[in-house]
Amino acid sequence: MTEPAHRGADAGPVRAFRRNVGVRLRLTLAASAVVAVALAVSGIALVTLLGRSLDRSADATATQRGREIVALMRQEGPDAAGQSVAASVGETTIAQILGPGRQVLASSAQIEGEPAIAHRDAAPGTEAHDRLDDLPVGDGAAYSVVSLGVRLNSVDYQVMVAQSLAAAQSSVRTVSALLLVGLPILALLVGAVTFALVGRSLWPVESMRRQVSAITARDLSTRVPVPSAQDELSRLAQTMNDMLDRLEQSQATARRFVADASHELRSPVSALKAILHVTGSGTAGSDWPESRAAMGAEADRLERIVAELLFLAAADDRGVRPVKKDVDLDDLVAAERQRLRAGTSLTIGGHVGAVRCTGDRHQLSQALRNLADNAAAHARHRVDVSLCRQGASAVIEVSDDGPGVPEADRARIFDRFVRLDASRTRVSGGTGLGLAIVAEVVRAHGGTVHVVDGLIGGATFRLELPLGAS
Repeated sequence: MTEPAHRGADAGPVRAFRRNVGVRLRLTLAASAVVAVALAVSGIALVTLLGRSLDRSADATATQRGREIVALMRQEGPDAAGQSVAASVGETTIAQILGPGRQVLASSAQIEGEPAIAHRDAAPGTEAHDRLDDLPVGDGAAYSVVSLGVRLNSVDYQVMVAQSLAAAQSSVRTVSALLLVGLPILALLVGAVTFALVGRSLWPVESMRRQVSAITARDLSTRVPVPSAQDELSRLAQTMNDMLDRLEQSQATARRFVADASHELRSPVSALKAILHVTGSGTAGSDWPESRAAMGAEADRLERIVAELLFLAAADDRGVRPVKKDVDLDDLVAAERQRLRAGTSLTIGGHVGAVRCTGDRHQLSQALRNLADNAAAHARHRVDVSLCRQGASAVIEVSDDGPGVPEADRARIFDRFVRLDASRTRVSGGTGLGLAIVAEVVRAHGGTVHVVDGLIGGATFRLELPLGAS
């Protein structure tokens, strides 16, 4: 039970670091850490490779010197080679010539009188390589030792050459010291440059933040500056401006919705108050049946507006949620055709095929009725309501012979409270919510609705619904 608590205690500083340290400092620390680790690994590799290279160079020098002595022994004899060895007074390369029984025949001046410098013997014609730290030279440096065996006149000799590694070790120490001093300085320099560059790169973000912080709900017209470079910050600024465009449009739509809803609700309420005033004054007399009918009509209109507003409000809140079952669309279309014939003097035409789809019967009936009422409101003499199946879709077309819909307005006609005529009368203007409800219902069923050129002279609303799993 104590381990989770320990982990939580360890996670506390990490969370505090992430919470209190900004992006700029995080990137700076990350860059400095990466550079420091990379330089440290590179430095270790450099020192290691340098040491090995210098050791191989010293070994090659000792080997070359030993081969020269062997060649001299073969040409001029051991005595001449011994004189050459004794005459060399260099401090970095020393040599010995050993005879039978490891007897020292000749040595460099530095180790004159000393025993054999290496303990391993080399057979004639072979070479043995060693690294020794205890040669009797007194400089305290390690040596690379090469032993070469040679046979002359049936007598075995050995040539031992030792090359000092003092210079190599000094070079390695110098490079190591430079790296130990230079790496932290370089890491700090990288951190400083990163801090400055990241700050400069994040300046557009800070500018955006200040601009956005100044935007209020009362005025959404301000936009953030877009950097000229086509990079991630430019795309971020453009995305934020697009978001502000949508918010401004949504706010304007909400304000227009409230204003239009207030107007639409005010009209029937005013009419009801006027009728009640006349009825209450006692002057209605025999006109009471007409007054009651007018009040009923206004109450029905008020109820319809409220129902439409509630439907759209619910759609905005949680979306339209159809209860999908098998629906005979031909029955819905036939019922609407019959309703139009009974309630209007228009000629009702069109062709109805037998089509079944999966959807919400009540919502589809409401959408179809809104389309039919819209067509009847704008038709002069004729309305056609047709239904057919095209591939995996059911297609409903509602046409009228009215004035039609201009092509520029065919997209926005499905927005709320949009009416193409300037009047707001009940006869021609409507409420402007019927087609918006149609769009919401069709979208919830995975279909599409749009306006095309009228088949009988006016406008044709084409509604396509997927057949589903019926």
